[in-house]
Amino acid sequence: MTTGQEATVISMFGSGPNRLDLGEVARNQVAAARSARSMTEEAFAALLESLLGWPVGAGLIRAWEQNATPPGDVLVACELIVRQSPPDLSNRQAFDAAAQVMGDRFVDLEAVYATRSEFQAKLPVSDLLEGAKEIRLCGLSLNMLCQTYSDVRLRELIEQGTTLRCLFLKPYGHFIREREQEEGYPENRLSDLTAMNLMILREHVAARVSPEAQGRIEIGVYDEPIRFNVLLVDAELCVAQTYLPQARGVDSPTFVIRKRRPTGGLYPSFEQVFSAMWERREPA
Repeated sequence: MTTGQEATVISMFGSGPNRLDLGEVARNQVAAARSARSMTEEAFAALLESLLGWPVGAGLIRAWEQNATPPGDVLVACELIVRQSPPDLSNRQAFDAAAQVMGDRFVDLEAVYATRSEFQAKLPVSDLLEGAKEIRLCGLSLNMLCQTYSDVRLRELIEQGTTLRCLFLKPYGHFIREREQEEGYPENRLSDLTAMNLMILREHVAARVSPEAQGRIEIGVYDEPIRFNVLLVDAELCVAQTYLPQARGVDSPTFVIRKRRPTGGLYPSFEQVFSAMWERREPA
């Protein structure tokens, strides 16, 4: 793409159905950065060279825009160039822009804990749920709620207007059996625990609140591969835990995410995980 030439819109998808051509995306990013600065290939190469610290010629720019896949550090440099108004980035400006790039992508990530046990020791669930108006959970047995949070306090919250949606991995289903094998448990160990937690919610919570409050409690199950345990509080706080092969749930990394912007960040991704699974739920 030369200066003054009309931009061409190129599909990011390859020949296969729904196949994203990431090489083409990367080449378009280089071309878009140069176009945004209205620079010749030679001038853009000199600017990139000042950021990268290794030789970049006009021929490389042409190749990265047309047929060669640019390296990752080139793509980061292109994003920094687009974000900064002066064409000559100082080291300080480049550092600030890099921090902004990373900050934009992880702006809502508040904390990361190596295990769920470490997370619960530092941030009790009672603190997370205090005063909550909406609580949504999906995962396996939902021990975070059913085993560590007071039934009495949960009933009080619901009587005061809190809505509760809980989605359990289906007891005695196909995928909970797979998870038992992954965690090295005897058959039905996790199923029995999940069935007990379902009973706790039904008999110790739902059955003991007023009829009006019962309408604010929804419980479902799903029988799919389990990837995350997600707790969402008031559409602003998310606790997300991954499920790793050959590791117990309590030993998996846990992320605390706090929504800070209407769009972007990690929060919408995990909210979408819950929403999609909730749409596919079965009655408990």
